This record gives sequence, C-alpha cells and structure tokens, in this order.
Amino acid sequence: MSLFVDAPGVTLADRLEHGFVSIKELAALKLCGPTQIYEDIKAGALPIEKHGRSTRIRGPVAKAYVPGQRRFLTGKAA
Repeated sequence: MSLFVDAPGVTLADRLEHGFVSIKELAALKLCGPTQIYEDIKAGALPIEKHGRSTRIRGPVAKAYVPGQRRFLTGKAA
C-alpha cells in the first residue's frame, strides 16, 4: 500500500481501512488542529509510525481516535 496522498487508485477511505493517514489528514477528518494531535501523540494516547521523516497513523486507529481523549488506542473497534 502506498503512503503517498495522491497515489492513483488509493482513496482516503481505503487508507482508513488498510493503510495510513497523515497528521494533516487526521486533523481535517476530526475537525481539530494538528497541535491537538501532536499533544495526544506526546501523551501516548495516539500511536504513530514514522516512515522516514513522515509521521503516519494507522487507518483503523485514526477512525477510533477522539481528539483530547487521553487513553491509548489499539485500533480495535469498540
């Protein structure tokens, strides 16, 4: 699965199911600012993966993420 946002044939919905989303995309999806997301990452409430210099969040974890909620998310549906 490609990590690139504009990869042909890979939609955001596909990446939310099986791939990764960026901080910027997650902020747009959850209607919050990137600062809130970085604070949650620092607090350990949002697991990330680094791909080179890019910070990515697994799609299922991104779907379950609630901004400001300070608990660790596993990406499993509740």
